[in-house]
Amino acid sequence: MTELAARAQEAMRLAASDPGAATPLAAEVARTARQAHEWSVVCVAERALGVAAMQQSRLDHALRSLRASVVAGLRADDRVATGEARMSLASALMMSGRPQRSFQEIDRALTDLDGLPAARARTQRAAIYQDLGRLDEALDDLRRALPVLRAAGDAQWATRALSNRGLLHATRREFGAARRDLRAAGHLCDEHELRVPAAFVEHNLAWVDSQAGDVPSALAHMAAATTMFTDLGLSPGSLLTDHAELLLSVRLVAEARSVAEDAVAADERDGRRNHLPESRLLLSTIALVQGDTRTALSSAETAAREFARLRRHEWRALADFSRIQALVAAEQPVAPTRCRRAAEELAEAGWAVPALEARLLAGWLELGRGRTAEARRDLAEAGRARRFGPADARARAWLGEAMLREADGRRAGAVSALRAGMRVLEDHRATIGATELRAHVSLHRGAIARMGMRLAVEDGDARASLWWAECAKATAAPARDARPPADATLAALLAELRGVMESIGERRSEQQPTGALTARQVTLEREVRDHCRQHPGSSARSVLPPDVPALADALGRTALVEYLELADELLAVTVVDGRTRLHRLGPAERVVHLAEQVPFALRRLARDGAAGRTGDSSLAAARLLARACAALDEALVGPLLQAVGDRPLVVVPTGQIDSVPWSLLPRCAGRPVSVSPSATLWLVAAGRRAAEPGRTVVVAGPGLDGARAEAQIVAALHTSPTVLVGPDATARDVAAAMDGAALVHLAAHGRVRSDNPQFSSLALADGPYTVYDLERLDRAPHQVVLAACDTGRSALVAGGEILGFTSALLAGGTATLVAPVVPVPDVATVDLMRAYHRALSAGRAPADALAAAQESTGRGGHAALAAAAGFVQLGYGGQPLPREVSPAPVGDSDVHDTLLTAPGAART
Repeated sequence: MTELAARAQEAMRLAASDPGAATPLAAEVARTARQAHEWSVVCVAERALGVAAMQQSRLDHALRSLRASVVAGLRADDRVATGEARMSLASALMMSGRPQRSFQEIDRALTDLDGLPAARARTQRAAIYQDLGRLDEALDDLRRALPVLRAAGDAQWATRALSNRGLLHATRREFGAARRDLRAAGHLCDEHELRVPAAFVEHNLAWVDSQAGDVPSALAHMAAATTMFTDLGLSPGSLLTDHAELLLSVRLVAEARSVAEDAVAADERDGRRNHLPESRLLLSTIALVQGDTRTALSSAETAAREFARLRRHEWRALADFSRIQALVAAEQPVAPTRCRRAAEELAEAGWAVPALEARLLAGWLELGRGRTAEARRDLAEAGRARRFGPADARARAWLGEAMLREADGRRAGAVSALRAGMRVLEDHRATIGATELRAHVSLHRGAIARMGMRLAVEDGDARASLWWAECAKATAAPARDARPPADATLAALLAELRGVMESIGERRSEQQPTGALTARQVTLEREVRDHCRQHPGSSARSVLPPDVPALADALGRTALVEYLELADELLAVTVVDGRTRLHRLGPAERVVHLAEQVPFALRRLARDGAAGRTGDSSLAAARLLARACAALDEALVGPLLQAVGDRPLVVVPTGQIDSVPWSLLPRCAGRPVSVSPSATLWLVAAGRRAAEPGRTVVVAGPGLDGARAEAQIVAALHTSPTVLVGPDATARDVAAAMDGAALVHLAAHGRVRSDNPQFSSLALADGPYTVYDLERLDRAPHQVVLAACDTGRSALVAGGEILGFTSALLAGGTATLVAPVVPVPDVATVDLMRAYHRALSAGRAPADALAAAQESTGRGGHAALAAAAGFVQLGYGGQPLPREVSPAPVGDSDVHDTLLTAPGAART
């Protein structure tokens, strides 16, 4: 082999592993060899240029170089070199959307090749078969190719074959086999330093885990793949879009927005014209979820033009409807005829649920214009789908039927239609999230509950208002579970359902019919429903709330107060001794304004207290806090006194007032108050009982001043506690200790994710401990004390879903949670926790213990006030723990004195 030929082979070797280094070397060799008329060398060098360009998503350059490679091979009369050049050209043609030309080239290549080169060509043809959905033929080619590649020691092509076979297994929902192949491919990459194939293997592992429902693992692989692509100078291409869709599927909306913006920029830079409008449409969707109507509208408009230019009419219809949604969200005028036309185009393109949304929107706009006859036609058309099709479509069709019946003056019939829609959601609650990878629609499931609540309030029906308010909390915009369910059958069904949904999207992208896949979707949804009926423990939490008698039995003499917001009005439903009442409290805006002042004032007091400041700013904050709490007391509690009297309270706030420190409201001072994200979750928590004898676990996380001393003080108040501090407070050891514990006290930094509570976390010695980690416990701890900032606060995402640590813990099996809703000062928090745990160890119930602790410690200055006010008791607070009383040991006061002289910091 001549030196020039050797350099051409080196360029070819680098093309797949380091395209940036391969390109200048191959260009120089091709130029020199062409001048010398060494056409075999030109063939190899041009092929190296083409392969490197493919890796960098420069498809025009790749096609030009690979065609030149074929020509050079023919001139050299070198069948093997020509066949290998055709093999690479086939790949580039497939990436460019020309499958027939691709098949022609790969078949010509196979006539020229045998042995190892033929095995490589079969691997390439398998990838083409795979892209076209011809999975059996793809597997057959890989079955024939892999032994030859392994025998020849061809690590690069064996890696490609294993990686592609792993994806084929995943497509067939054979996730164990998929992971085995991909890990084997990864080992080959590590052993032979194949950096580019390793990046693709990492991307493929992310996709497999996403399809299997293991989102945390998928996100970890996605992050690693992104880093590898960046380091190698590769175009991230579809990697970024996959990443953004995965983030959106679990409601990590802010991160999804950032990644989607990067995907658009990468597609623009690399000239990926086929993929660019899909990235723009995804960005539009995310912006709409965030309420950024300007970006949503501009991205959808541009995507619609690009889809039209590419003659991808199915996707243009969806982009057009996204434009309409953005206009409506921005309160811009939209003609009902435009929605009607969009509905027809969407239905023709196979977008069943968006077509229903468009038809419902047309009817709603006509009703707003007083054109009942026109609205009736649209709503009747939408209502026809209530008996068939995917669950989402049927539920929305029942919403259309309800709107039609109300327009006809049949209010009772409208309520019946809404309840039918809720039953569809109840039957299919386990599939919620699995089918919602993209939030292309703005009328979420909660629209059914909100309409029901409006009708109930207009009728003055307190029981119905409470029932629909609870439905709204359970149904709106649910996030996908972070991990697959433990039930293997359900996990497999949901994984197949996700795969079918992805295949539907791919078929639409290729303008292929989706009828058979949609029928499979409906069948799978039915199978999931039937499985969950037979195995109730497998299903997601119910979307249907309990009735009032069940609540009344659990409440006893305690009063329930559930706040609800409707059309900018704040209302409350009280349940006392089985009697429900509906209270109108006035405009919500004023209460929201007051509620926003309270955390500001408490943060100021906490910050000043931590720094030892007691100047004018602290006094001003204290006065602001007193005024705001007095006004909130008049607005939220005063109008209800006749109904609730001096009873203990269970409060279910709206999202706008979930940070209210109830202990500071004058009429709640000293009164046991339990807060819950919903009455349904409270009732479930009330039915739980702690195991006997109960175990106590005390944990102190890193980076929190006084956490270790706090842990020692709390531990001293209980019998034989398990104490994990410093390096011992690892996620694994904390999880093992918490499993089945009666009481867990966690002093740690907390981070609440408003977009998906399962990614909320506490900082432990080896990193964050998330809610999805907590949900993997066999038995949730009965009572949890989270001495960390904002962990108790519920949060809202688009659609009004109750989220946060609170919901996740209560839904996961915990009965009682004590946590702060604002930052709290470190030292003063220790005093409050001492008083609370003393009351618990004396046999007092959690709500009563916290009320007593707040009253006794909140008078010791501004910092003590902020600490006492910051905590709330969430869930069920009426059951003392079944534990032995343990008196505080000698030496407790010494620790306390040390803490009081130590510098403190507000917990964040």
